[in-house]
Amino acid sequence: MAGMVLVLLVLAILIFAGGRRLRPGAMAVVSRLTEWPRLAVLAPVTGAAAGLEGRLEALLSQDYPSYQVVFTTRDVADPATAVILSLITRHPGARHVVAGPARSCGQKNQNLLAAVKLVGQTPEILVFCDSNQEAPATWLRELVAPIVRGEAQVTSGFHHVSAREPGIALLGRAVTVLALYLAKGFRRLNQPWGGATAIRRRLFESLGVAKLWAENVVDDVSLAGRLVRAGILVGIPKGACLDTPIEGETLAGWRQWLTRQWLYLKFCMPVTWLAAGLAVHVNLALVLIAAASLMLAPFGLTSGGLAPAAALFLAGLTGLGMALRSCHPHPGPLGKWLVAYFAAMGMASWCHWKTLFTMEMRWRGMVYRVGWRGKVLGVSSEQ
Repeated sequence: MAGMVLVLLVLAILIFAGGRRLRPGAMAVVSRLTEWPRLAVLAPVTGAAAGLEGRLEALLSQDYPSYQVVFTTRDVADPATAVILSLITRHPGARHVVAGPARSCGQKNQNLLAAVKLVGQTPEILVFCDSNQEAPATWLRELVAPIVRGEAQVTSGFHHVSAREPGIALLGRAVTVLALYLAKGFRRLNQPWGGATAIRRRLFESLGVAKLWAENVVDDVSLAGRLVRAGILVGIPKGACLDTPIEGETLAGWRQWLTRQWLYLKFCMPVTWLAAGLAVHVNLALVLIAAASLMLAPFGLTSGGLAPAAALFLAGLTGLGMALRSCHPHPGPLGKWLVAYFAAMGMASWCHWKTLFTMEMRWRGMVYRVGWRGKVLGVSSEQ
């Protein structure tokens, strides 16, 4: 019973305290800033998913005084290349670079490093982002504002998965991402996310991030480990939230995505991976015990006050699931949200178990053999 109370308490703190701290800041604070440093937005792109041109156009149309954008693809055969080349003819501040296939690191790292090399030493701030989010016009200012104000040397935003479709898999992924987002409301838990991270160039150099990425399987989690070991906290830009539209999400797609997130954590921050995994396993065990207790109670197979405690626990979890729903801009129907909310607990546990005995990362047809702290030991094509 003490475990059930603890789970409810932790979830309540996450939802209410984390959610409160991530409410968008007043734009007036950002608009009062008059000097904006030179920066470069580095966006690796793979594939030409629906809506790609509009999302890249948004990166090129930010309300920021002066900045450059570099799009990177692995090769000219990538379908994204044609989209990018069409865009940069209309935007003189945009460039494209071909990174080539990765041999000693993740392909995204290879793409980012090619972009870092291209921009040279001119930008005072480097901004790393993905190509599958929709960015409002104020996103770039909001992301770098804490750095400009001198409150942080590195900041990281996050995103919401668009849950306009009623499917359980999509809603489950939206629940998972939202829980991670709320954790960023606590500064010591706010780690860089590759979809929206800004860092002062001199910090990037002093931490040796380029060398780190040249040997690592992942960009953001490896940087997170380096920042933790250096004792550097990541700033929270409250208004820098993106929207990720996903169509046709399946349970398999959700599982594969979440398994990769666990693997990145295992490779680069194994202690955190172990602690977080233990937490989700205990949570799921308590949910299953509570559900079993209620089902067995009518047959007299539940001891003492366990059935009332189980009922209160599940009711409390359901109430917190409804509160979590209020933190999402497009949560979908309540009933399906709650189903997805409980399904997310099972999926988190299952995906963590799947990472227990593997030291390989499979992504977009490539297999990465990974060693200590995410170091890539070998890269091969998936058979």
